[in-house]
Amino acid sequence: MTGALGALGHRLGAVRLWFARRPLVIWIIGVGVYLLAVFHRTSLGVAGPMAAQRLDLSAGQLSTFVMLQLGVYAAMQVPAGILIDRFGPRRMLLTATLIMGSAQLLFAFVTSYPLALLARGLLGVGDAMTYISVLRLVAGWFPARRYPTMVGLTSLTGMLGNVVATVPLTLMLTGLGWGPTFAIAGGLSLGYALLLLRPAVAAPYREAESATGPVGGREVLTQVRHAWRLPAGRLGFWIHLSTMAGPTVFAVLWGYPYLTQALGYSPGAASSLLMLLVIGGLIGNLLLGPVIGRRPHIRGGLALTVAGLCLIGWLVLIGWPGGQPPLAVVVAVICVFSVGGPASGIGFMLARDYNPRHRISTATGLVNVGGFCGAVVMVFAVGQILDLVEPGAVTHSAQAYRWAFGAIALLTALGIVRMVTWILRTRVHVLRAAARGEDVPVEIVPHRWDRLDTGEFSVVMTRRAGSGAPELHFTEVHRRPADPGRPAPADGAAAPGDR
Repeated sequence: MTGALGALGHRLGAVRLWFARRPLVIWIIGVGVYLLAVFHRTSLGVAGPMAAQRLDLSAGQLSTFVMLQLGVYAAMQVPAGILIDRFGPRRMLLTATLIMGSAQLLFAFVTSYPLALLARGLLGVGDAMTYISVLRLVAGWFPARRYPTMVGLTSLTGMLGNVVATVPLTLMLTGLGWGPTFAIAGGLSLGYALLLLRPAVAAPYREAESATGPVGGREVLTQVRHAWRLPAGRLGFWIHLSTMAGPTVFAVLWGYPYLTQALGYSPGAASSLLMLLVIGGLIGNLLLGPVIGRRPHIRGGLALTVAGLCLIGWLVLIGWPGGQPPLAVVVAVICVFSVGGPASGIGFMLARDYNPRHRISTATGLVNVGGFCGAVVMVFAVGQILDLVEPGAVTHSAQAYRWAFGAIALLTALGIVRMVTWILRTRVHVLRAAARGEDVPVEIVPHRWDRLDTGEFSVVMTRRAGSGAPELHFTEVHRRPADPGRPAPADGAAAPGDR
């Protein structure tokens, strides 16, 4: 009998180890936490009116929930990245699940505004750990060529959490009430944590995460500084801000009142238009990932194109005569906005390619800060401008929204200008590395402006006789001291080809 039980235990252990070593299983378990995080994050969207009634909140106090959650999320990105680099993504996903579940349980029973804010703040802390943890799992368990596709699928799964937080949650709130609904939501996260109680397995495409070395102090600042000094790090930051921040503001807060108040659409029509953001995001994630995976050299240009189209969309809403664009134009603009989220994933791909193993999550966190800091600034600016243009108004006119959306357009334009700057500097960074004989993540074809900017090397492109294929030749013409105002080409541990 003992022998049979021992054999059964051995087989179960073998099956468990087999599943633990399957990349797709690892990703499914991790991305399930992200789905729950998006569900928790967006749950207040349909519960907002009930929250205002339950806690006796004004519209300004209710909007503070969104500001707090986005602000905590942005502030936690770098610390979360450092912790993931230190302890590994599995432990951090487990921690995030427990924090989010506890926060939702607290939210289920709060009866005061301060406690409700505390619950949403804790939820933001847990939420901040999920996405970059899943991306770290993807970087460790899938080859580089599949990384763009898996990033897109991760974002796609997160959008399903957004869908679950609409109709199903509304039915639960109507049928069960506030307390049981959020208690069940918290219990889901706490129960899901059991799937993460497994032994760690070494990732095949990254060194196994270890718990060696101190957390904090000079070493932490050094890692953050190195991640930020890389041109690709700055480029990822501005890509995420320019493509993701504006559409996020439209989706989570100001899109619905703009459509109903400024344009006069019914609540049903406005909700249907906002669903286009989800549908367009789903399609964008499915299409962009494989395309970028096959042609990684188009990443910068693609992000710049999407950001430019988003800026044009804001300018159309602002500048349309009378502030009342026709329905077809509004649909087209929303469809453009929906691609911003999928395109923002390019920033995470840069963080993965241009940073060493021990710093990838820190760099990913820095990229993520860009979009969410931009979203917080835009949310605040739109609210302040609306109150300034029409003080004391319960609803606002199209003219007021045109002024307010000007702040979003201005910050998006600033992000595009900085994006162009760091695209050029990243190209120089890669060309210099290639000239030194180093491996680079993406081979690029030099252009005349690159030759003028490389300084240390003259980059010459010729064609072999009888062949149409270009060949690159790097000729060292002179050396000059490093420009103190420009990040160094490499920092020792951050060579472009260090994968």
